[in-house]
Amino acid sequence: MEGVKANQNETAQVGDGQSNCLPRLTYKLKEAAIILGVSKMTIRREIDAGHIKTLKRMRHVLIPSSELTAWAERAR
Repeated sequence: MEGVKANQNETAQVGDGQSNCLPRLTYKLKEAAIILGVSKMTIRREIDAGHIKTLKRMRHVLIPSSELTAWAERAR
């Protein structure tokens, strides 16, 4: 049974979203706000003003990591 539990834990670790194997290409609105240290409303205003470009997939608004980097550089 211990071998089974170890495999379950390994699977949980792989799928927990914390893997650093590949860099993130996009972020959700809330994630972008956390990364930049601002509110979700600030991100929404910047998107509406055209300062941050987004990708829209169905109901999801995704923000490319390059847009976050560019916005942070401009905010300096």
